[in-house]
Amino acid sequence: MVSVIFCGFGEGQNKRVYAKAGDLLLRVAQSNGIVIPTDCKDGMCGSCIVRIEDIATNESMDPNAEEYASKGKAVYMDDKELETLISMGAISKKEAEIAQQFNRPTPIRLACQCVIKDTILVKPY
Repeated sequence: MVSVIFCGFGEGQNKRVYAKAGDLLLRVAQSNGIVIPTDCKDGMCGSCIVRIEDIATNESMDPNAEEYASKGKAVYMDDKELETLISMGAISKKEAEIAQQFNRPTPIRLACQCVIKDTILVKPY
């Protein structure tokens, strides 16, 4: 089990919950009463955009880094999610390239596409 901490989602929605590694973030949020807007639930609309901090490794992606060393677990981000985040202006093409090259997640994710691997802090975008 891993901790998922929701912060900033409104009164009564700031809480720590526990989930199985591999659970989908949006499902964990919904089953614990956390309201994250959704329209398509397929990674195309971007309505469920959130900020993620990996607390277990305490790392963040530097979009200007030429190399990216990480203590975190490899995380595959689907091209569809990356393209949606780029088109929304939430991440840069460079951040998407780093995510693909090093199999690391960007700090901005779509809750409907985000598979939980470690303890994370989730905030509204």
